[in-house]
This record gives sequence, structure tokens and C-alpha cells, in this order.
Amino acid sequence: MSSVGNYWTYDLSEFVFRVQNINYDWLPTWYGILGVTIFFTGSFGCLWFLNKKFKASQKNTQILESFQFTLGLVFFAFFGFYALKKANIDWGLRWYSTMYVLGYVQVYLVTLRWVKNKNIMLTHLMLDSLIAYVFIGMLLGARTAYVFIYNWAYYKDNIMDVFKVWHGGLSFHGGIVGVFTAGVIFCKRYEISFWHLFDRMALTAPFGIAIGRLGNFLNGGELYGRVISSDIPWAIVFPHGGPMPRHPSQIYQSLCEGWLLLLTLFLISRKRYREGTIGAAFIFFYGLYRFPMEYFREADEQLKYYFNDTLTMGQILCIVTMLIGILLFAITRQNLLDGNEAWVARSKAFLKKRTEIEESELAKENGK
Repeated sequence: MSSVGNYWTYDLSEFVFRVQNINYDWLPTWYGILGVTIFFTGSFGCLWFLNKKFKASQKNTQILESFQFTLGLVFFAFFGFYALKKANIDWGLRWYSTMYVLGYVQVYLVTLRWVKNKNIMLTHLMLDSLIAYVFIGMLLGARTAYVFIYNWAYYKDNIMDVFKVWHGGLSFHGGIVGVFTAGVIFCKRYEISFWHLFDRMALTAPFGIAIGRLGNFLNGGELYGRVISSDIPWAIVFPHGGPMPRHPSQIYQSLCEGWLLLLTLFLISRKRYREGTIGAAFIFFYGLYRFPMEYFREADEQLKYYFNDTLTMGQILCIVTMLIGILLFAITRQNLLDGNEAWVARSKAFLKKRTEIEESELAKENGK
């Protein structure tokens, strides 16, 4: 960021890194080939030996499998980036994509902790399946809503561009619907209480929202704010927003829709609540906190404003979201109290049954 006059001018790179900026000149040399060969063969060989030696210990095996997975990612990334550079493909990892990945890692790690502490009706195998369900549901829901609600005028004439998600265009409200739908399907398949799972996932979501909005800011200053109506020292001139200083609305949204929402849900979760309360609170307070932030954010170019230029499409969806949140509060009033005796008994019975099923399936696979 650089300062011009009384305002900041956005000049940050939208890329975390670009393949063309990585120096691979040393790799084709004899010492480069020898060094890479020794590193990867030695690392994989060492992990294979340790896995054989400590295979009787489940804890050690899980740690070694994590190292093997990480090393495999490093291997494919290293040579994948090299192949892209040799092919003169100027690919780069963008900040927004990075924030999405970090958000999913956070969801996985927090949920994994709940699985280990038996605070959630999931096993390790089910968790892997859940992450896949959530990712697919979020992507389909977010993309579908953006295409049909935010930009159908363009996509109806460029239908193949619907699949070009790397060009951007995701609706968070649509993402909520997609994750909600995926959760219903997942819970029906595994016979889990949807409200139980909904509460847990809602507690992990605000962190992803918070860093996702930071990703918007770092990703070339996209989704910038409206032109300022008075002097503020943190106003920014964004590269795609013309010469006028604007509100850094991405930062405002990160603070309110992310961190403030996280604090709100955390405080609610400290009290005894009925299953579904946290999920309903997430839906309601997200809409409540985002609604005023839309007054600082520039409306989508293809939509602009509604109702005599008073509301954006985002605000209209926020009103719908808050109404749905209130409805969910009413629906969940008769659910189990989270953590009471009936809740604990149900959770123990489910985990016991599910563990037996997975052990039986594993025994059949080993028998083959």
C-alpha cells in the first residue's frame, strides 16, 4: 500500500506467489538432480521404514501417515510447478483461493478435535466424507446463486462460462443453502441429527468468512466499497474502482460478518442451548451483521440498487436470511438440550454403532 495525498492507493499483488517467479534454474544441474533425488527418496524411505517399525501403534501410524501425505503434496507441488513453468503457463496462487483452503483446514482441524473428544456424532472416516459433502455443496450453491440471481443477464448468453469458477463469481447466501442441503443429505445417509451437526458446523464458519473477506481485499481489492462521503484516514483508491477514494468494505465485513459473528456464536454456545440454536443464530446474525455493511460496499455493477435505490441485492438476501433464522429458532425450540443425559446417551449409542460398522467393513476389505 502506498500513500498518495490524503488517501492510500492499493498496489498489492493479488497473488501469494506465481510460478514464473520461482527460480528453477538450478534443478537441471547435476547437483540439483542429485539433491532432489536424495531428499525425496531419503524422505519417503525413512517414512516407510518408520511405518514398518511402529505399525503396531495406532497413534504413531496416524502421525506417520500425516507426514507421508504432506511429503506427497510437496513432491507433486514441486514438480507440478516446474512443469507449469517449462510449459510457460503463468499460473499463480491467489489470496482468495488461499483463504478458502485455510478456511477448510480450520474446519477440519476443529472438527477433528471434536471427533477425538467425542463431542460430535462423527468418526474419522465420516469426517473425511463430510468435508467432501460440504465443499461440493458450498461450491454448487454459491455458483448457482451467483449465476441465476446476480448475473443471469450475462450467463444466459455465455452458458459455458458458468463452469469457469476460477474467474470468480460466488454468492455466500447461495453457499449457505448449498452447505445446508449437503448437510441434510449427509445426515440422512448416516442417520445423524441434522441440528446437532448444523450447530457444530455453524461454529466453525465465521473464521472462514473472516479470512475470506480478507482474501477479497488482498485479491486485487475486489468487492471494494463505495466512494467516501467524508474524509476518513483509511480510505483507499482501488485499482478497479476509478480515481476516487473508497471504503475498504472488505475489512469492515471481515470484522462484522466474521470476527463479531464468531464472538456472538461463542457467547451463545457457553450457555445451555437446544440443538439447532447455534445454527439458527448463525443464519440470523450473519444477515443482521451484513445488512449495514452493504451500505459501505459498492453494489454489483449488473444489479445496482432496488426499491428507489435504497437496497442492494445483498441486503434483500440478508432480510430473507434473518427471517429464515427466526423461523429456525421457532422450529428448534423442542429439540434436545445439547449435552444433557439424553444427548450423551444418543451420541454414545451412535458412535458405538458406527464404529462397529466401520470395523466390520474394514475386516471385509482385509479379507479380500
